[in-house]
Amino acid sequence: VDPGRVGGGHAQDQPGSTPPATTLPELLSPAEAAQALGVSEADVMQSLESGDLKAKKIGSSYRITRTALNEFLQQ
Repeated sequence: VDPGRVGGGHAQDQPGSTPPATTLPELLSPAEAAQALGVSEADVMQSLESGDLKAKKIGSSYRITRTALNEFLQQ
């Protein structure tokens, strides 16, 4: 047993664990949403402007929540 190790396991080695780098932030820009969806930013903007994808407009920028992105995917 390595005295410097706590817990004895490697969460990153366990099947089904997701590395933090792949976790989406709570608020996404249209570019980040496009990357997550695998579509162009223009496609995301079209969905925002049509109201299919919900977002908040802050100044001249849109911000999309993870919840809104998940709801959009369920449509």
